[in-house]
Amino acid sequence: MTALWVGLALLLSVAIVFLLLPLWRSRGLRAAQSALETRGDETRDNVTVFRERLAALDEELARGEIDQARYDTRQLELERDLLADTDARAPKGLKSTYSGLWLTIIVVVVVGFGSLYAYYREGSLNDLSLYQAREQVEQNGGQPQQFIARFEQEAQRQPDNPNVWASLYPLYRDSQQYDRADHALTRLIELKGREPSLVSELAQIRFVENDRQMNDEIQALADEVLADDPRQPTVHGLLGFADFSDGNYQGAIDHWRIAIAGSDSEGSQQALRQAMAAARARMGPTADGAPVEQDSEARNEQGGQR
Repeated sequence: MTALWVGLALLLSVAIVFLLLPLWRSRGLRAAQSALETRGDETRDNVTVFRERLAALDEELARGEIDQARYDTRQLELERDLLADTDARAPKGLKSTYSGLWLTIIVVVVVGFGSLYAYYREGSLNDLSLYQAREQVEQNGGQPQQFIARFEQEAQRQPDNPNVWASLYPLYRDSQQYDRADHALTRLIELKGREPSLVSELAQIRFVENDRQMNDEIQALADEVLADDPRQPTVHGLLGFADFSDGNYQGAIDHWRIAIAGSDSEGSQQALRQAMAAARARMGPTADGAPVEQDSEARNEQGGQR
């Protein structure tokens, strides 16, 4: 957790530097602009033009081309034009480079706290706490009961985090606490939705809780799964064991064949193949004494043994 906050602090520091960098650079820009405006080139040009026009006006008066009244009128016009041009081009006072500092500070605060709040709402802070809890237990021995006790604390602290219940469910199941496994899985389904893989696990847990006997509730869960995912391996494994218990060995083999095709676990596949072999053995010979025709799965197994 400390490394996370250090990393966030570094990222925020970089963001703040980028926000303040234009304000820092504005000092040099303001100095250059002020120097440009104080040069007064345009004002000097206007004065030069004024003097040239006034000299021409003096020459016209000396040559008698205009009288004194006309001279005075035109001289007044030249002076007014010069005054208007000078006022229009008078340099405006530049604001201080720190005049927008308060607005920059507001932006920095909003960016900083907004980023932290966004991470708190949308990030994985709770999952990080769960990860740290797992690491702490592993450092202290990593016993299943230690994991259960620590994750139960997390479940009380963050009951709406599906990853907490997803961590608790297999621990309860493997320690044969089936009622708690049922509760954890039910809560997980409430948070993540009725995904076929989760509903099939729920059907399997309740099958075990019911002394490995089918009932209407378990059958309804199995039907729900098959309607969404007809080849879901967990539910086919369950239905295969139910058929095997009822003496429907061919039905069990058919379900287990589908379960093997959809399973990614070599251990589960091997266990199901052994169960299929037991089902074939129990089917025995046909009524006239001929052996039952082996399915393609059995033939493939024998071919591999040869």
